[in-house]
Amino acid sequence: MAEEGKKEVWEEGSKKIMKTYLDCLPCFLNQALKTSRVATTDEKIQREVLDQVMENLIRLPLDASPPRIAQIVYATIKKITGTGDPYSAIKKKQNELALNFYPEFKAMVRNAEDPLLLALKLAIAGNIIDFGVPKEIKDIREEILLIISSPLAVNDYLAFKKNLHNAKLLLYLGDNAGEIVFDRILIEELSNLGTLKIVFAVREKPIINDAVLDDAKFVGLDKQVKLISNGSDAPATVLAECSSEFIDLFQKADMIIAKGQGNYESLSDESGNIFFLLMVKCAIVGRHLHVKVGDMVLKSNLK
Repeated sequence: MAEEGKKEVWEEGSKKIMKTYLDCLPCFLNQALKTSRVATTDEKIQREVLDQVMENLIRLPLDASPPRIAQIVYATIKKITGTGDPYSAIKKKQNELALNFYPEFKAMVRNAEDPLLLALKLAIAGNIIDFGVPKEIKDIREEILLIISSPLAVNDYLAFKKNLHNAKLLLYLGDNAGEIVFDRILIEELSNLGTLKIVFAVREKPIINDAVLDDAKFVGLDKQVKLISNGSDAPATVLAECSSEFIDLFQKADMIIAKGQGNYESLSDESGNIFFLLMVKCAIVGRHLHVKVGDMVLKSNLK
């Protein structure tokens, strides 16, 4: 591995995870300001949030993964603003909006030359619904149509199909509210395989606009698959914090679908048959994957 590549991860025992960079710090501050403004109009409280987050960032080691630091940042916001779920109303709106798109995109998949590939691309494109990144999407439908017209920048589709054929238990790690409607379309396509059992996992408690059990039920996923929370409120899958029930499933699953950058950052060097589905939203992750910001990724972690 080149020296530049070595800087992309840090080692904790035998594990390697993506580290946090200096470039990430302004992003955390921007997220803190954005979220505090959603939670309250009181500028004194907003300033208190920023002051405390800056103080935390000074003390936190950069060899921690971005999701672990984000978890601390959002816990600080919740504590100071007294708002347990600042994005609650926004998540509801995004779930409703995505459900409005469901019939159109479902029909597109049904009529596609390769329905599974299009369902995968839709699930990846849905990952743009993310309030943890600075880019704001004005027209989600148009953006998704534009994205799915592009090829996958990392394309492990053949490996995905091969592993899917042999899998009996699939663990699907969800990411954001709204986005999970597009996950539902992919799950319905996967369910056509008949004997495949699918379990869909969400966060234990609200963080940013990540999906929790209520969101998954709202978009109808409870009628398609078994739902489970992972036991953690990190904006990722930090296995050290997950419940024993989730860990058991993670270890037993024949195949795992992990949605979003956070799951890539926290699981990119974990063992297991994991396929990462994400939109690349920052240059750090893009460099790690050797792709550009805005690219679609379907990546297997199998070497």
